[in-house]
Amino acid sequence: MNYFIFNTSGDWDSTTLYNNGQEFPANQLFIDLHTSRDYDGSPMRGGLRNGGEASAYVLSQDDNVGQVAIFPGKIDLEVPTHKVTIENTSPMFAIEFTRVWLDNVDITDQVTDIEVNVDAVNNQVSGFVTVYKPHFLGADEVATYNLL
Repeated sequence: MNYFIFNTSGDWDSTTLYNNGQEFPANQLFIDLHTSRDYDGSPMRGGLRNGGEASAYVLSQDDNVGQVAIFPGKIDLEVPTHKVTIENTSPMFAIEFTRVWLDNVDITDQVTDIEVNVDAVNNQVSGFVTVYKPHFLGADEVATYNLL
């Protein structure tokens, strides 16, 4: 099982990626997770309990290794403003078994989207987490946390 740790202070020189305690030279880190939506495409209460789709991999700099699946496994994304942990130990990577923490708070039942793309070859970096926050009184809200 993989345990990746991605850490950055916000520039290429401070960016590292480790897998199971060993530095992992990579060209790209890619995570794309979206939970199911309601009938009109809007996020809804329940987060990952509603199912969804995910793709997560690391593209190694070593051509003999190629693309490495992050899950089943765990990844910590440590960026200047937040820490995101995503874990799924299901051998078939069933999305319903995924757990997500944002700044050490379990948001599994609130997360709607996670997108991370750190592409060193094309010099592209982006990342965010979107969380659905239902309220008993008043309108529900959707909050997006920029990571990169």
